Amino acid sequence: MNEHLRFEDGWKILEQGIVKCSKLLEDCPGGRPTVNEYMNYYDCAYRMAVQKDQYCQEMYNSYKATHESCVCAMVLPHLMHKQGDLFWRELVKMWSNYCAMIRFTTGFLAYLDRCFVTHKKLPSLEDAAATSFFSPVFSYFNNEISDVLLTLIRQERDGCNVDMDLLMGIMRGICRSEVKTKLKSAVIQDTYLYYSRKSYEWIVQYPLQDYLAKVQETVQKETKRLIHYLCISEEEGSGLCLKAVSAPLMQAYENYTKEKHIGGQVLLQTYKTVEDDLLDRCSRLTIDNGLDNNSFSHME
Repeated sequence: MNEHLRFEDGWKILEQGIVKCSKLLEDCPGGRPTVNEYMNYYDCAYRMAVQKDQYCQEMYNSYKATHESCVCAMVLPHLMHKQGDLFWRELVKMWSNYCAMIRFTTGFLAYLDRCFVTHKKLPSLEDAAATSFFSPVFSYFNNEISDVLLTLIRQERDGCNVDMDLLMGIMRGICRSEVKTKLKSAVIQDTYLYYSRKSYEWIVQYPLQDYLAKVQETVQKETKRLIHYLCISEEEGSGLCLKAVSAPLMQAYENYTKEKHIGGQVLLQTYKTVEDDLLDRCSRLTIDNGLDNNSFSHME
């Protein structure tokens, strides 16, 4: 036990364990380590973490790299040449199998997670594993995965029947990874475009008072929806909703009232307060939230 364990020798043992568990990606029961194998992998990682010349950073880096190699070799081929529902079903299956895999592999390096990772304020091993999965998936299938996720979100928004457990399983996984920013941008842009289109329908469909009431109701609903899908705080959700929902809806309102020459004297006091509040919040976007005036010019 006191003998120094070189990184190359120790990692070879741990890599064997990860590769064995990767068989779970293809539903192979032989991917589950035995109790003795599990304890052997754990002891190996523990020794390399506590010995005088420890290899914590090397293990952390190799853990991420080995998992990404497994994803590239065993997950990406299953997603090739698939689109729409076929792509979605295969993605859900592979992510579910991957989660089963990392329940074992994170356990091998549990001591590293508790001590080194926490002390260095690094992403947890589960978060690092999520990045190892979704980073190559987005790199190779950015259009496919973005299209299917945004389509499902739009369907849920429109009241269609969507399996929320499956959708949120993928969304939470992405939000634990380093590709969360890419997903957030895609969701916000798609939400903006969605309500840009809706604004033209609603402004002619509803009286102005009802339109403003619908804007308020929509902002409240979409704030909750963004918080849920993107796993963000209420404050961040409110800020993003101002950009993606309030801005296009109130822009349509302003354009309509100017086009119809509807002045302040005509607007009923019952909804003038609502208008002032929404317009004021939107106008403060560039000041309070540091947003550029042309933040969404590329979306139009």
